[in-house]
Order: sequence, then C-alpha cells, then structure tokens
Amino acid sequence: MERRRLVLVATCLASFTATLDNTVVAVALRDVQRDLGAGVSGLQGVVTGYTVALAALLLTGGTLADVAGRRRVFVTGLAIFAGASIACAAAGSVTALVVARAVQGAGAALVIPGGLAVLAEAYPEAGPRARAIGIWAATGALALAAGPIIGGLLVAAHGWRAVFEVNVPLCVAVAVVVLLAPPGAPSPAGRKLDLPGQVLVALGLAMTTYGVVLVGRDGLTRDVVVSVAIGVAALVAFGFVERASADPLLPRGLLTDNTFIGTTAAALAASLAVFVLLVFLSLFLQLVQRLDALPAALRLLPLTVGLVATAVPAARLAHRYGPRLPVVSGLVVSAIAMLLLGSALSPGIGARHLGVLLAAVGVGLGLTGAPVVVASLDAVAGDRRGLAAGVVNTAREVGGIVAIGGLGALVVARLGADLTTRLVHLGVPHGRSAVLVDAVLRGEDQKVVARRAGPTVGLDALLKLRHLAEVSYVSSTRVALTGAAGVLVLAAVVAARTLSRHDLVTNRPRRENRDAG
Repeated sequence: MERRRLVLVATCLASFTATLDNTVVAVALRDVQRDLGAGVSGLQGVVTGYTVALAALLLTGGTLADVAGRRRVFVTGLAIFAGASIACAAAGSVTALVVARAVQGAGAALVIPGGLAVLAEAYPEAGPRARAIGIWAATGALALAAGPIIGGLLVAAHGWRAVFEVNVPLCVAVAVVVLLAPPGAPSPAGRKLDLPGQVLVALGLAMTTYGVVLVGRDGLTRDVVVSVAIGVAALVAFGFVERASADPLLPRGLLTDNTFIGTTAAALAASLAVFVLLVFLSLFLQLVQRLDALPAALRLLPLTVGLVATAVPAARLAHRYGPRLPVVSGLVVSAIAMLLLGSALSPGIGARHLGVLLAAVGVGLGLTGAPVVVASLDAVAGDRRGLAAGVVNTAREVGGIVAIGGLGALVVARLGADLTTRLVHLGVPHGRSAVLVDAVLRGEDQKVVARRAGPTVGLDALLKLRHLAEVSYVSSTRVALTGAAGVLVLAAVVAARTLSRHDLVTNRPRRENRDAG
C-alpha cells in the first residue's frame, strides 16, 4: 500500500514537472534574450520547440508504453527529459536551446502517458484508481498555473538556467521511486509497433500544430499553408496505412467509439479555455492593468484553486455515476463563467470580481478534467491504457496550441483592425495608422512609436494611443473569451450525446472485448 502511494506521488510529480515546462519558461524569455542575444523568432522557437514535439509524440509515447512496458518507457522518458534539461541549462546559443527544448518535449511525451499508465497499473480497482487519477489531474492543473509563479521566483533568485536545472533532481527521485515499486503486468506478447503509422501521425501532428503556431505569430503566410498542407497529407496517409495494418496504432473502431469522441472533445475544449485565460488574461493584467509578471500570475490563482478543489470529487462522481454528469456540467459552468468574464472585462475590473469569475471557470474545468481521463482509461482494455493516455493528452496539447496560435491570430487581427479604425476616427491617415498599429503590436518604445508616426500625426492622437490600445486589447480579449465559451458549449453538446450516464460502471466487458478484436 505504501509503495502504491509512492507511485502516486512519483507519477504526479513527474506530470507536474513535464506540464510545468509548458509555461514556466515564459517568464525567463527576457533573460534568455539578454544572455543569448535571441531575436523574436528564436524566443518563439524556445517555446514552440517543446510544445510541438510534445503534441506530435504523445501518441507514440502512449503506444510505446503499451508495447515496450510502462515502467521502462516512463523511466526512459525521465532520463531523456533530465538530460535535455541539463542541455537547456548549459546552452550557449539560441539554436542549442531550441534543439534541447525539442528533445525535452520528446522526453515529456514518454513521461506523461507512461506515468499515467503506470498509475493506472498500480491501482487496478476502479474506485481507488478514480481517486488517484483525480489527484493526478489536480497536480497537472496546478502545474499550468504555477508555472509563471515558480519560474519568476527561480529566475529572480538564480537566473533563467535554474528553470531547467531544477528538473534534474526531481526526475532522479521519481525514477528511483518507480523502479522500486512492484512490477505490473507484463506487456502482451505479439504486440508490434506500427512504425509507418507512428511516423505519419507524428509528422502530421507536428506540421499541423506548427502551422497553427505560425498563424499566431505571422498570420496566414505561405509557410503556414505549406506546413498545414504537409500535416494534413500525412494524417490522411496515416488513415490509409492504419486500414492495412495488422496491429494499427489506433484500434479499429476507436475513432467511432462514443466515449473516446466525447472525452477527446471535452479535453480539447477544456485545455483551450485554460490557455486562453492563462495567456490573454495574463497579458491583460500586464499590458492594461500594468501589473508585473508575478502579481499578474497571483491574480490568476483563483482559477487554479477551482481546478484543484474539484478534481478529486469530480473523479469520484465519474466513477459512481459515469462521466456524462460531471463532464457536461463542468463544460456548461465553464462556458457561462467565460461569457460573464468576457462581458465584465474592462480596464478597471477589480481583483475580487475577476477572482470570483476565474474561480467559477476553474470549478467547471475541474469537474471536466479528471472524469475525462478516467473515462478514457476505462474505455479501453488494460493493455491499451498507454494509448488512451496519449490520446487524451494529445487533445489537451492541441487545445492549448489552438488557443495560443489560432485564437491568438484572431485576437491580433481583431486588435489591429479595431485600433486602426479608432486612429482613423481621430483623423490619422489610414497608411500612417497602419504604421502606428504595427509599432504598438511589436511592443516598441513610445519614443520609437512617436518617431515612426511622423509629422502628419497630431499630438492628441499620440497621447491617446496607449489608451486606445488598451481599449482595443480589452475588446479583442472579449472575442477570445467568447470564442472559447462557444467551443466549450459545442464540446458539452458532443459529450452529452456520446457519453453514457453509467459508462464506467456498465459496458466495460463489452468495450474490452471490442478493443481486443
């Protein structure tokens, strides 16, 4: 029993560490830029190298856990993640840091689904497993919001390299605990790795997610079109290869399984909503309310409190009554709270008002998170749980990337158009308005903006420019919040139609027989 609890602690800590690296590096970018002379594209690579590699390889990591052994893959992932963290901390150039971050993401793609499969293996009984997964989900939620806070403290105390150095002792401790735990069931004989399918799905996910990232940074460019076209072609080819494979990566019938459709939609929508709040509200607090990074991160804590407080009770609800009740309720509550937040958002919104609305969103997302994982794992036979973990976590990563890239592009386009219109109404020529908007969106110094404005732009317009930019950003962020609420509602409809009220209590033998075939 004690060793089983140690496995729970170890896998939660591993998930916390791997998830943390999604957001912790954001507050270190300014110091990275100063020390390594990184440009904007280099800093983008530091962030996206990790997220794109993670999203592309999660399915591969989950399948490897099923085929090669959960503990072996999990510990291998920890070793890769720790080694890449050392390389990140020692990087002497931006290129070296970007490459190390991509390798770090590949290690995390083994750690996250492998750890979840190890956890499910350590808790074979459905009730205790649901509670353990609730704790695991709460830990992951905490990591997302805690990233900027922990990163800010580490950078302030020891510099940006400490953000990566701290991973190494954590990975060693987790590996020791897992290796000391009793081994689980051996991997099934005869299972093979669908190598062509793995390559195609990894390429497809990598190129499409990278295309979405590029849209958020550069808009709709030729590189975006080429990247997405290659990704889609690879995913289509993956579908044909899977039909002919004797042991396909995704079991036949899985993509039409109601539980997997519902849980994947819910996981993607919930992740999208979390990243919309973490990214766009963080920028609102810093750019509009002019808070420093750490106070801004602390303002977002009610979101984390709501997520963490409801994770374990939600998992118990899913075990007792099935996933439909907590998942659909959580998505609806989150959507309503996001809409209320969008309507209430203004430069003068108070910390208490903002905190209450964020807590409400957190409660809704907390009701959704753990039941989605529980339902995904219980929807397949035991020898496919690594794959199930890979699917649900891939959906989460894609949701985050769409939030930052896709909705980010929408927000930037909306912000630029709104600010241009406001400047034109002040009498600024349209061509000069575009120059000013470009300078503001690039974050250039006020003196540089004034110099680029030229003599044709009046002093009154320049004095009002910051206020206009703040108003436009608030308006654009409302669009992102409303869009996220719409995605949550759509996911709630899908979940209500696909998830059974007693899906986890009944039908399990039927599902296992089907997956075995």
